[in-house]
Amino acid sequence: MSLIAELKRRNVFRVGVAYGIVAWLLVEMASVVLPALRLPEWTLTLLVFFVVAGFPLALIVAWAFELTPEGLKRETAVDPTESITHVTGRKLDFAIIGLLAVALIFVVVDNYILEAEPERAEVVAEQIPVAESVALENSIAVLPLANRSADEADAFFVDGMHDDILSHLAKIQTLKVISRTSVMEYRDRTKNLKTIGRELGAATILEGGVQRVGDQIRVNVQLIDAETDDHIWTEIYDRQLTAANIFAIQTEIATAIADALRATLSTEEQELINTVPTENMAALEAYFRGKQRMEKRSSAALAEAVDDFKRAIELDPNFALAYVGLADSHLLQTLYSGLPRDEMLARAQAATDKALALDDRLAEAYTSLGLIEDFRNDYEAAEAAFQRALELNANYARAYHWYAILLRGPLGRRAEALELIKKAAELNPRSPIILLDVGDGYARVGRFDEGLAWYRKSIEIDPNFAAGYHWIGFHYWSAEGRLDEAVRWLRKSVSIDPGNPVHIAFLGWVFLDLGDLDRAEYWSERSIGLAPESFVPNLAMQLFQLYRGDRSSALEYGRRAFETEHFWAYSFSSFEPVRIHEMRAGRYLEARAAFERIAPELLNVDSPKIHNGNYRAAIDLALILSEMGEHERADWLLESSLQYIQRIPRLDFDGYGVADVKIYALQGDKQKALSALQRAINEGWRNSWWYYLKYDPSLESLHDEPEFQAIVAEIEADMAAQLEHVREMERNGELEPIPEVSATTQ
Repeated sequence: MSLIAELKRRNVFRVGVAYGIVAWLLVEMASVVLPALRLPEWTLTLLVFFVVAGFPLALIVAWAFELTPEGLKRETAVDPTESITHVTGRKLDFAIIGLLAVALIFVVVDNYILEAEPERAEVVAEQIPVAESVALENSIAVLPLANRSADEADAFFVDGMHDDILSHLAKIQTLKVISRTSVMEYRDRTKNLKTIGRELGAATILEGGVQRVGDQIRVNVQLIDAETDDHIWTEIYDRQLTAANIFAIQTEIATAIADALRATLSTEEQELINTVPTENMAALEAYFRGKQRMEKRSSAALAEAVDDFKRAIELDPNFALAYVGLADSHLLQTLYSGLPRDEMLARAQAATDKALALDDRLAEAYTSLGLIEDFRNDYEAAEAAFQRALELNANYARAYHWYAILLRGPLGRRAEALELIKKAAELNPRSPIILLDVGDGYARVGRFDEGLAWYRKSIEIDPNFAAGYHWIGFHYWSAEGRLDEAVRWLRKSVSIDPGNPVHIAFLGWVFLDLGDLDRAEYWSERSIGLAPESFVPNLAMQLFQLYRGDRSSALEYGRRAFETEHFWAYSFSSFEPVRIHEMRAGRYLEARAAFERIAPELLNVDSPKIHNGNYRAAIDLALILSEMGEHERADWLLESSLQYIQRIPRLDFDGYGVADVKIYALQGDKQKALSALQRAINEGWRNSWWYYLKYDPSLESLHDEPEFQAIVAEIEADMAAQLEHVREMERNGELEPIPEVSATTQ
């Protein structure tokens, strides 16, 4: 008998066909079901691998074995006269016909019925992450322009033109314009335009290139339908290389795109896109460099950006946008470089005032002003500035971003803030800093797992984004009580941006909680050395000195932190750097005076509003007022604060921690205080545990309680175990050891 005939007799072909149909159905159904279950993409890949690997195995089994009434037997063990392969073959034929019918039904339902259900399509679109959003009508992504000049040094100029085209388009309110940060990863694109459009949420894509030759410039651009790949509009611009001509080209491009997409331009919008910010070519180039460096958000890049913007202003003192860039760089330096806040605010204010004096229609300048007012605690003025910015430019992602920071922080409007930062991410879906703050927005409403997912997404987009690693570490410290894991991520952030004193200070802070005084000292001193006049490093040093028992030094660092940025003393952390010392010395009047500066409304207003920025101060002030005999106001502050914290999460950066424990203790209800403390421990609260449980005067009434002592022992044992894990990671090379301290602590 021939091989083909034998294969047919043993039903090998039938098994292969049946296996192929089943495998196809399985993969197709999985491609629909797995995304709905939110399983990772590799799940489908793994399934396909096993399905393909199983095919030859199925053929081998069909050849070597026969299905008999007694079960599966080796083919050589079956008497040919008793073989029933022909019967099995008939059953397989019917099975194949049935499977083909199922496959046909699946194809019809998937391609015709489900496609025709608009309500279902809307639900699916709602579940797609921002970074993979569905394109909207009149939405556009401008891909990085190709540098077609012979000189590679022209690359920064080409990027600057790309950025300015985006800025022009963003002034058209009826367009949704994807921000620069999100499109930069497609510079050397390997994906097709349909995929890019879907990932960015853009229905149309502008691409093209720029060529500089001597004093001439050529810009060619084309507008493409992302879904069909059809060309909507194309143009080539040949001009003499002047700043005026550069802006003229950008204006013509923006106007042509608006016409092509049938976007209505108001008179004010037309005036805005016709504006020529500078006619100085060298100033324009310096401005382009500054903007690109500022986006990196590292201490070194921000210093370079400041120099670039100053150079642009020097070349053209009337260049309003350069003043905005300078203001924003100074504001960011307070966060990423640890420079003195009051000094940076003064510089930012001066630059913003000049920008608005030159052009009072700049959305960018009002956004800068909003953050300045936020930092100065004038929240009403800050909100008005952000709202004015969005009136002028509804596509300015930074305005939504910084407005969200105002709402989620001191104003405590966390749900509103989350919606605003999600809007910023819709406009700039590939910006690491915006995605990071989307995560923070979720964390502040208690959705910690979702917050962590967004933090991780920020470093997936930019593996060198130090702040992303910092916030992942902060999450493990403040939301999960996993300080060993926090150290791993915080060390990574410091290695990427060693000039950021805030990241370094927090690393020292975590080691204090772990009980490793040597490493805490190393990182705290390194932080204060980088930024001796900054709030966070001084706060970290105050805590370190307090931990080691040097109250005099702790007081000095605490007062320096308090004097530097007293308005951050409660909105940033639960520590008031002076209060503990004044309280222990019995200087209640001096302690009370400190609160006059931090939160004067708590003392001077009848029934003041308790909010996110002052409830911690209210609790500590209540202790002072009780000692001074002002019991009625003290009781009111405690009860009002208790009502407020019940609306916010306990854990993470802006959680209330053990504020409820403090309130119950001050109210004299020890059992409620101890029960709340145990709940906090069980939920994962650990950050700064030693301060509250050993130094905070609010909890001194609990110190002699056996249950309290047992809780302290429980945390100490947990910290010792986690510290041992950190040292084990150092020994096995997972963490780089610190040479100065490793020899004494191993």
